Amino acid sequence: MSRSTTYSIYYKPKSLRIELIQNEDSTFQLSESNSEKSEKDIIINSIPNFLQNKVYIIDSINSGSGRLKKNIYTEIIDPLFSLLDINHEYFKTTSPNSITDFASNFKDENSTIIFLSGDTSINEFVNGLSTKNKINIYPIPCGTGNSLALSLGLTNQLQAVAHLISSTKNSPLYTYEIELPSNSYYLIQNEPKSKINKPLKFIVVFSWAFHASLVADSDTPALRKFGIERFQIAAKKNLESKQEYEGDLKINNEIIKGPFAYFVITSAQKFEPTFEISPKGKILDNDLYLIAFKSGLDIMEIMMQVYDKGNHINNSNVIYKKIEKNDKIELDIRNSKELNQRRFCIDGSIIALPETENHKITIKIKDDSDLNLYIIQ
Repeated sequence: MSRSTTYSIYYKPKSLRIELIQNEDSTFQLSESNSEKSEKDIIINSIPNFLQNKVYIIDSINSGSGRLKKNIYTEIIDPLFSLLDINHEYFKTTSPNSITDFASNFKDENSTIIFLSGDTSINEFVNGLSTKNKINIYPIPCGTGNSLALSLGLTNQLQAVAHLISSTKNSPLYTYEIELPSNSYYLIQNEPKSKINKPLKFIVVFSWAFHASLVADSDTPALRKFGIERFQIAAKKNLESKQEYEGDLKINNEIIKGPFAYFVITSAQKFEPTFEISPKGKILDNDLYLIAFKSGLDIMEIMMQVYDKGNHINNSNVIYKKIEKNDKIELDIRNSKELNQRRFCIDGSIIALPETENHKITIKIKDDSDLNLYIIQ
């Protein structure tokens, strides 16, 4: 039985029928014909406005796995855009700093950036921007962490391409701010890299404890080849040691005492197609939710409840709390000499706090008046 996937598009101005196909071996192909439209076709009467302005495609080539075998850009997007007369510039990453450098020099107004990546690349772009010009952003899920795309209902690459050229709406892309202690730094494969000298923005997730540890420990060449399964491998490894992270969370005048085993603040509903971390989460709303629980609980039992349509929020041991716009949020970290105690995940990037005894982190919901970012939905 064939497991190929096909999306059929009928482009009315040219009376052109286009099929986007992913074969059962995961390779892509595009076919075109002047045949009549069918009931199952996605009808395109005109090209969306956001694809008529300046369009860039950023291809984060190291995101995900198996990208050389299934090249969505060369096999689908480039020929499709040629057929539809959509002009664009293609930018392929060549180093860990490629996207940050691209963003820091970006000045175009009313442009659209299409990402072939996961969440981390989009975060790098947002944090690297120095312009306040209007920018539309669209994710085509090619990474192992595709929570932004999942939150928009985009579950695979072909669907995302088909939706892009048929969409007519965009919404503000909300960002949230983290103030870190001075001398914090990025970790890549648990090795210290560049220092962080300003507050960081995140779109999808800020996490600590078990979640941050499994993301950090899965970021090795040996594990990345397993795709999304690398998180399960890293999770099992982490569970061999006690998951106890010392710190307290303060929301306004309420103090939630640690130690924690799991700590996530997110705007998203899902981290994986079936991993419903925040059932009430809506990426298009300016809302955050805290999902946390203390040490000493069966972590995997609660994780299975997450996979069970987000049933963990009914567990009395799980803290599930909406963070309001004007809330003051502070995380006090104690006894943070050990590296795993001071690692944090920000949209898939791992940062580490300096090796001192105690730290304070502040999380803010901003009004985004300093940015003019929109998400194509």
